[in-house]
Amino acid sequence: METKNLTLGLYDYSEVQQNVITLIQQQLEKYMTKDAKEAVVRIDSMGEPYIVIDTDEASSKKNKAYVIEEVRKMFDKTITFRWRHPTWGENIKTTCPIVTAIHDVEGKHYIKVNYNRWAIPFLIWYGKGVGGTVYDKTISLTLQGKYTKRIYKLICGYRDKDHYDYRIEQFCQDFNLPNSYKNNITILKNKVLETAKRDINATSSDVTFDYEIITERLHPKRKAKAVGIRFFPHWKKTRDNLNQQDQKLYSKCYRIVSICHVPETDIVTICDLLLNNGMMKIVCERWDYYEDRICAGDRMASGQPYTTNIAINSMKKMMREELEKLGVDPRKMSCLYPKGQE
Repeated sequence: METKNLTLGLYDYSEVQQNVITLIQQQLEKYMTKDAKEAVVRIDSMGEPYIVIDTDEASSKKNKAYVIEEVRKMFDKTITFRWRHPTWGENIKTTCPIVTAIHDVEGKHYIKVNYNRWAIPFLIWYGKGVGGTVYDKTISLTLQGKYTKRIYKLICGYRDKDHYDYRIEQFCQDFNLPNSYKNNITILKNKVLETAKRDINATSSDVTFDYEIITERLHPKRKAKAVGIRFFPHWKKTRDNLNQQDQKLYSKCYRIVSICHVPETDIVTICDLLLNNGMMKIVCERWDYYEDRICAGDRMASGQPYTTNIAINSMKKMMREELEKLGVDPRKMSCLYPKGQE
């Protein structure tokens, strides 16, 4: 996980250097919080914060000496954060290096790295107005290309949004792209966006993306100009990565499916089908409708009162018919059919 300050930060780090930041973030993850701005992290004998980095993780293709040299180059590379001071109420742009020292443990495949104490709040705090980016460490480390790595974290940070707009000028500045990329949208698409889309979509990531170029016509007689990139994150939800709201929906679906006399061994299977096909909300709303009718003592058009058994049969019919429309194999939901119709 990393803070949005880093996801949207201005920096130019190589693949290995970005992997080093990922490993720093991984070891600081337990200190990340929405409330605290400081944390008691590991410090060395000189009182400076440090982490231990496995050089094989930092680069599976390069040797330890190469990794050390890449980390050394980080001394001269800064990262810029945009943030708002909680007391002053002012917008601030801060620039500083992340790494401050390297300690080579000779004969071992790891190194100790000191990082900037002052930057700790921006590495671990994702409180109000900041936000956090959750991503898969292995995918982040193994993706090739420094721009692809950054775009991967970007779309992970907005996985629960319909889209995210990034002004091209700001995008090129944050990613430290050459002017030719900003001035030629074809180069930007071919060298950065299409490459990232292809490589991320080829991984096992639960977040992939599409995009479109935003254009504006600055003068009625002139050609429309590309001014922004609209990213469309696609999040494949699973039981393991649901946000709090969807966890509540999943739990409610589990209770509803249980009430519908689905065998215990099939409940999770049906709930996962509802999750994967975007049906959790409609199932919960339909069940609420029947519960309200039953509690109010309402009657159907035929004059028959609403009962729990009627609600159960109607729910099972609705679920199987909607899943069939979505192309789900009936054999995967045989427990929803009346006996003899599986």
